[in-house]
Amino acid sequence: MLIFFYGENDFKIKQKTQELQDKFIKEIDTSGQNIFKFDGANSKADEILGQIGTGSLFSNKKMVIISDLIKSKQKNILKNLLKYLEKNKINASSDIYIFLEKNIKSKTANNLLKIVSGRETVLNKEEKEFYNFLVRQKYSQEFKNYTQNELSDFIKKEFSAYGLKIAPKEIQLIIALNDNNAWNIYSEIKKIANFKIGQKTDQQISSIDIEKIGSGIFTENIFSFTDAISIKNTKLAMKILEEQYLAGSEPDYILSMLLRQFKILLQIRELLDLNYNSSKITASIKLHPFIISKGINQAKNFEQKTIKRIINELAKMELANRSGRVNVKVALSILISTI
Repeated sequence: MLIFFYGENDFKIKQKTQELQDKFIKEIDTSGQNIFKFDGANSKADEILGQIGTGSLFSNKKMVIISDLIKSKQKNILKNLLKYLEKNKINASSDIYIFLEKNIKSKTANNLLKIVSGRETVLNKEEKEFYNFLVRQKYSQEFKNYTQNELSDFIKKEFSAYGLKIAPKEIQLIIALNDNNAWNIYSEIKKIANFKIGQKTDQQISSIDIEKIGSGIFTENIFSFTDAISIKNTKLAMKILEEQYLAGSEPDYILSMLLRQFKILLQIRELLDLNYNSSKITASIKLHPFIISKGINQAKNFEQKTIKRIINELAKMELANRSGRVNVKVALSILISTI
């Protein structure tokens, strides 16, 4: 059996794959010793083909999971894999072969794109033949990013699993605090739910619970960082940035979040200069009131021209990063020291 999961929503892909693994362990191989995983970006073709062609040891079936082949730099790896899969009719095998590709998405019903350094580009001939073969399989599924409604339903369902309730307003707050990132949201839900259960009070999630326990991208770290920048406290800004690196945040992610934050601050600063109050600003920008209230306090520390300069530098940094022409950590440090 061949299974192909692909698309931009790596959270859904991870969840679905875990479901299949759990089912395999429960129904076929309780030891889990016949589940084999390969990082396609770094595994050699011979290693993958060797495992595909090897029988299982302790059960009548095995599961082989291969991810991110599109990142592989090995010459002809997709061509050789495709030839082997077709020749040996692996799609008719009783074993389970799962190909995972979060760097592939559909352009149209019959065309695929690959995502490289955040940019979309067409597949080359070898890639197109390999992935079109996988897409045609019976168990092929694309996982697109959550729509707002899907994300809202997901949050509601996750809290419900803990026996907790959450209103639409608080759902939108969680989404806003975490920039629609499903991984962050899932982590926040677990943290907030465990806190709420431990309190043994009511079952309703409140904005206070979210703001007190949550650690979304727009909570204290990002605002503390902006505060430090506004008062030209380079040492504190660098300390906050370093803490984010130590916590596991990727430089690319931090860069994109800073760019988004300063764009929000520019919108708010422009409206403040037009003498808009907080209510009018919230209605105009249509972000959660929590984000607006925090942003207003931040924007007051900047002039428009300063925010525009920071945005321009961050945008140039992001563009250079896509082509590998900049070290983001170094570039951010230099930018901080010049503000």
